[in-house]
Amino acid sequence: MFYTLTANPAVDMTVSCGPLVPNENIRSGSASYTPNGKGLDVSFALKKFGVDSVALGFFAGFTGKYIVEETMNMGCLCRPVWIDGITRINTYLNDGENEYGVLNPGAPLTPQGEQELYKILDTAGSLDCLIVSGSVPPRASADFLDQVVTHAQAHNADVVLDLSSSKLKELCSKKPLLIKPNHHEMREIYGVRIDTHEDAKRALALAHESGVQNVLLTMGSRGSAYFSNGEDIWYARREFNIKLVSSVCAGDCTLAAFLYKWYDNRDNVEEALKLALATGANVAESVGLGDFSHVDEYSRRISVEKLTR
Repeated sequence: MFYTLTANPAVDMTVSCGPLVPNENIRSGSASYTPNGKGLDVSFALKKFGVDSVALGFFAGFTGKYIVEETMNMGCLCRPVWIDGITRINTYLNDGENEYGVLNPGAPLTPQGEQELYKILDTAGSLDCLIVSGSVPPRASADFLDQVVTHAQAHNADVVLDLSSSKLKELCSKKPLLIKPNHHEMREIYGVRIDTHEDAKRALALAHESGVQNVLLTMGSRGSAYFSNGEDIWYARREFNIKLVSSVCAGDCTLAAFLYKWYDNRDNVEEALKLALATGANVAESVGLGDFSHVDEYSRRISVEKLTR
């Protein structure tokens, strides 16, 4: 079974409004509140594809309670670790032309909370694959993510990493099954600006050299992605435009869709990439995850090619 870890979850408040004016109050046209966090989004998206998973994370206060309750209301299994404080609220503003995000730090983590999570990993008999996504809370131990990966791999679980920090490069030495950086993160971590296929090939090679088995490299608003298994490289892109409502959950749902098609059939790269990009595009047109209503249609409008190395 898939397990997802969201160490620093959030309630996401997505607001539609007019242009922002300094020192003035702006009335919103609408506001929505959704339980979020990158690993949680993966669990929610997997559930939409009919796949059960177990959502792990640290939760605190009334906002943490709301996230756990909504997670279970969506039909997802959840094993929360409760800590003191208040789970953060993140705010995303869309003024019709630009999107702004205000991300808060979250409730501080304690050694006791970390140990409780390790115990869950050690006793999870159904753990086949752990997907670790997002940031870590304040005061997390310097080796917290190292320990998470070690505990999972000690029980022969695959590990998938979707992290935006420089810690990702360090963890690559532990040979994770898959990493999912976007092009901005790839540049920050490996120092390669990706504008061409040759740029992507260099960045992917560096990732494999650091220990990664497979890489799903997403290109954000460009509507394309690369996948490399260390031997072959595929390039996928969508042949249509979308109207962006919120990009907050799109990358997480892209990862979930790819794993849904690829994890049990590693030769199914083309179909996995089509579903992944179609899902990401559909989610970006929605507040939160949306209803996936255009995923099948969009999948037919994704082109995939295998590149020469």
